[in-house]
Amino acid sequence: MALDMPQDRKATRARVSKLEHTDSGLFIQWRDGHSSQFPSIWLLSSCSCAACGSSESAVRHIKLTEMPARPVIVDAILDVDTDTVSIDWGEGHMSRYKTDWLRGHCLSPAERKYRRPRPASWGGEIAGNLPYMDYATVAGDDDAHLCFLETLRDAGFVILRDAPKERERTEEVAALVGKLRLTNYGIFELEAKPNPEIVGDMAVPLELHTDEPYRIEPPAITFFHVLAQSNHGGDSTLADGVRIAEILRDRDPDAFELLCRVPARFHRTLREGRAFEYHAPIFARDGDGQIRGIRLLDRGMGPVDAPLKDVEPFYDAVRKLLEIIYAGEARITVKLQPGEMLVFNNQRLMHGRTGFDPSASRRHVRSCHVDLDEFHSRLRVAYRVRNREEAWMVLGCGASSA
Repeated sequence: MALDMPQDRKATRARVSKLEHTDSGLFIQWRDGHSSQFPSIWLLSSCSCAACGSSESAVRHIKLTEMPARPVIVDAILDVDTDTVSIDWGEGHMSRYKTDWLRGHCLSPAERKYRRPRPASWGGEIAGNLPYMDYATVAGDDDAHLCFLETLRDAGFVILRDAPKERERTEEVAALVGKLRLTNYGIFELEAKPNPEIVGDMAVPLELHTDEPYRIEPPAITFFHVLAQSNHGGDSTLADGVRIAEILRDRDPDAFELLCRVPARFHRTLREGRAFEYHAPIFARDGDGQIRGIRLLDRGMGPVDAPLKDVEPFYDAVRKLLEIIYAGEARITVKLQPGEMLVFNNQRLMHGRTGFDPSASRRHVRSCHVDLDEFHSRLRVAYRVRNREEAWMVLGCGASSA
């Protein structure tokens, strides 16, 4: 969720009430009652003075191995006019840190948790309140654009209305998130085709899934640009992988834990001479146990490569997960119209569609992708220009193996 708060509280969070130091660290009492401690090596290694250089630009003039393991703080000075803390290391070496930067990097458990946005998991209850936004507004208004990015981060998807209907403008809309990542599929034309190799090019129903889990880094932010829609069928289905994981965890914790631990095998062989394969758990978690991503394409799963004792339990766990999905729990259905674009996080949401009759009417959707790091970069820059502390959020790496 966004770290929005009243302006007076924001100001209080970054205002120092008390500053103390020892040889080995800095202690700050903030006006809102919170306290922070910073070890001296943490502070020195973060110095960006002219002599040390900047780690953000990777133009660094000093190596960690050239610093003392436990540097000694000679003095710490607070300048209330500039909200700056200066550290004197002796021998003319001074480091300066803005107070909002220090608060935004506080090492306390509460602040570290605060910097990690949690997805707002959802199910069928949102069916009557889907996150629609107007394309022209998002493209033309900076605050609306940030709202679009935040909604994509928190809910996992946005539907843009009145997007350009011209085929060649798909990339223009996707640029709202970042630079395209093109794979061997390029910008994919999803439409019924003769002699199709990809099931997306068929008119059959598609069960909920994530795209291309057989890649080391699956597609992330995905765009479905609807140019033509079938009159009968072709409806899009969506489900939040976080909510599906929560349902499985509540009903069968052992099955859930196994799908977080045992790597599934995903593979794809193409006539063009490519053979992809990757082994990764269906659910990815961060260090706090929070679900951060999902890979699931049941029709593209190969035989599991696991210790014998895990093989039958693995298939039992996958069966229980698929029963939840096939039953339609937490699923929503939406009929996208020509000129609408579904933007979603493929490493969090599962998607599918109902079948359609290509002989009765045409359905044409263009699909492309932007990587998570491009998306996260766009968010951070938007916060930086607004001088908001969300610029220091710790954003997850989705379903990747990191």
